[in-house]
This record gives sequence, structure tokens and C-alpha cells, in this order.
Amino acid sequence: MTIIIFTDNPTVKETQLVLGELKERKIRHRFMAPWDLALPEFPKLDADMVYVPSNMFNRGSTFELIHRLLILREFERQIGTVVNPVDSMLIYSKGHLTVQLSNLGILHPTTLVTENIDKAHEFASGLLDAGKTVVLKPICRGRGIGVIRLDRIRSRSDLLQYLMWYNRSFGQGVFYLQEFVPNLGYDVRCMIVDGEVVGREKRSNPQDFRYNVSAGGLAEPFNDPVYDELSIKVAEAVGLRITGIDVLPTSEAGPYILEANCFPGYTALIEATGIPIHARIVDYFQRLMAR
Repeated sequence: MTIIIFTDNPTVKETQLVLGELKERKIRHRFMAPWDLALPEFPKLDADMVYVPSNMFNRGSTFELIHRLLILREFERQIGTVVNPVDSMLIYSKGHLTVQLSNLGILHPTTLVTENIDKAHEFASGLLDAGKTVVLKPICRGRGIGVIRLDRIRSRSDLLQYLMWYNRSFGQGVFYLQEFVPNLGYDVRCMIVDGEVVGREKRSNPQDFRYNVSAGGLAEPFNDPVYDELSIKVAEAVGLRITGIDVLPTSEAGPYILEANCFPGYTALIEATGIPIHARIVDYFQRLMAR
């Protein structure tokens, strides 16, 4: 059995944890980066599956995205199994999640995704005029980076100027705006591997509305399976086999889905719960290669 780890950044903690588990189990593996391969002279590869542990689609240029997609399609054609599935990685974004949740009727913050700054301004202004709070997010970033509440905008002119600045700094042409949902002061991440919740953590942050541990949040165990069924349903809707589903409990409306992470961080979950998520991932790999 051989696994190709296809990444442009092998130093990510979660990737190193999986690598250590592969070595512990004596499973053959090799790293490959996008610049190790050229088209159309694609090499014949002796491998059983390809694992893509970190985001290579949404932080490069459009040309890099196209090239990497072609490589993954060739992996898919030649080897067969790519994790996560190529199509799910290609369409992964907060915008895709919003569309899928809307189709399913699952609670999700009121959201607008647009390239039109006038529509973004109108949406944000409407919420602010109604006494509500607006959250602005990059469409494809994680770990709370670039997630900002529009609490202190002095005027609608300032709002327009801010949206223009944000688009240059984080948005890259797309505005993703949400109504802030009052909540219980924490969210719950359900870590899913192969259609099963393998770990849960409760995340809170008294100093920030972002509960990400990378943004200063605190992680602790969450042992109640109350959100498992919902999380699995969302993972299936977006086609992800390895994902972290972020659930926001509220006192009145019920749980909202905030995010389905294609490349979830889970070191804080391991530290909080002792559950070896990386081992569960390698268990999944072994099941795949045994089929």
C-alpha cells in the first residue's frame, strides 16, 4: 500500500500528525508538490490513493488553480482515489455551503455572496439600519482570518470605503456578508471522517466573537452527540469525507451551521479530548485501500 501526500506545504501540523501515523503503521508514502509534476508527461505512479491535506486551490493564482486541478484529475484517472474528492475540493467555499444549506432548509445566518459592491453595501446597510450586526468574511479562508464585525461604521459613506478596502485586503473580488447571530457564547466543531463523527469540541472566547482557537479561543470536550446527525447531513451535502462542521447553538431558533471545513484544523481538538484524529484519518485510508 502506498499513499501520495499531495501538498505545497508539508509543515502543517495536521499533515505532520498524519505522516507520523503512517510511519508508525509502516504504510508507504511519498510527498509530491505541484511543481514536482509536469503535463502532459505525467509519470506512471505506483500508489493506492492520494491525500490532499491542505488548501492549494484558494490561495494561489487562477492559473495555479487550473494547473493543480489538472494534476488532481490525472491522479483521479490513474489512481482512482483522492481524499477529499476532487469535485468537493474544487467547489469548496463558504458560498457553496450557503447554497447547499439553503437548498436543504438548514439554519444558516442570513447571507449575501456577491461581486457587486452596491449589493454588498445595500445588504450591510439594511442590517445595520435594523440595529443588527454584520459579519464580513473571506469566502475561502480559515482559522478566523479576515473575519470582521461591522460594529463601528460611522456612516454609509464610511461603509462603502471600508468594503472597498476589505475587498482589496481579503475579499479578492467576492463579498461574503452575514447577519451576526446572537448565541450562547460558544460553538461546537464536529470532526467527521468517512461519514462518522469521530470527535467534538466546544470552543469559546470571552474576548472575541470568533471562537477559533487560532484566534485565541478555548477548546474543551463536548460529549453530547446532539449535533452529530445534522453535521453528517451537511458533510454529505458538500461531498466532504474529512471535514470539521462548525455548529452555533442558540437559545431560541436552534443550531445554525456556520462552516464546513475542507481542510480542518484539529490539533486543539486532540489536545482538549485526547482523541487521535490523525489515527482515525489513517484508519479511513486503510479501509479505502482495502476495498
